[in-house]
Amino acid sequence: MEVWAFFVSIFSLLVAGLAFAEARSANRIALDANKANIKMFKRQGIIELHFAWTDINEIDPENLISPHVVKAINALSLTSSLWNHDALEKAVIYQSYWNNFKQLYETLVDLDKSPPGKSEKCSELITEDIRRAYNSMNSTDLSKVISKL
Repeated sequence: MEVWAFFVSIFSLLVAGLAFAEARSANRIALDANKANIKMFKRQGIIELHFAWTDINEIDPENLISPHVVKAINALSLTSSLWNHDALEKAVIYQSYWNNFKQLYETLVDLDKSPPGKSEKCSELITEDIRRAYNSMNSTDLSKVISKL
């Protein structure tokens, strides 16, 4: 009887070991699926961002047009929010919008004129969120960002 119990115990240990290995494999698969879902979720915001940047006009500091400035600030703000809160893949933001973001930011950040009908100067419309995103994007190593795509 004792020998029989010994073999049953050994068999139980083998089954437990196999179950443990199978559970680890299932956890690894679930983790990979979760990472894929996060990556897919982060790419869904690209459509909103694309529409925010559609029809953004160049800002002429000598001839400010209020709707152009407002649309530019809104595009900068949305881009900054997505960048700062890691809600969209940074590589996508950087590759697709950094040059336009930088140009608009650098035009508006030092512009001490108010658009017609607005009380705030263009430089005052640049929020801390926008400044933080600009500084982060400006110091981003392009090779590290692109390799994450």
